[in-house]
Amino acid sequence: MAEPIFTVGASSYYLEFDGLQDLPIKSIAQVSYEGKGTGAQKPIASTRGGRTVRQTTIGGYETHPTMTIEVYLSGDPNSASFMLYQWFKACLPASDGGDSNWENNRKTGSIVVYDPSGGERLRWNLERAWPIKYSIADADVTGDALAVETFEITAETITKDSSMSTTGGASSSMPGAEPVPA
Repeated sequence: MAEPIFTVGASSYYLEFDGLQDLPIKSIAQVSYEGKGTGAQKPIASTRGGRTVRQTTIGGYETHPTMTIEVYLSGDPNSASFMLYQWFKACLPASDGGDSNWENNRKTGSIVVYDPSGGERLRWNLERAWPIKYSIADADVTGDALAVETFEITAETITKDSSMSTTGGASSSMPGAEPVPA
């Protein structure tokens, strides 16, 4: 008999980077890695009956993998808001008011998803990650929402590790990524 397929909700997760642990995160959105198809723009041949032949192949990747993190705005030095902004500032060029120390501030990190009993079920390991974009939510005198900051993080590689099955974990890397030890 086949093993049951387990799944988890998207509301129990944890995010950490080197030196940045226990960060209270509002949300993590759209971890993405986009391949670039090439060759389909123009036909490569014509055959009997006037049929056009096209070929598509992988042409590399558009960008490094990215994700968007939302945190509640806070000036507390122990808050995710403060610590992530300090990381962003450390990577920002001096000409834009930053510390211009991007090369020494790429970090290794993980996104962990938990099952209802608190057990780790999925992990994405990120290598050589750094914040590339920062924004603040709109302010509205009639609004009732808490202020939110958004950080877009990119990484040179991302590896997905899974322990969803009862027979042991599986690991798969995004193309071009090296497996990262858990």
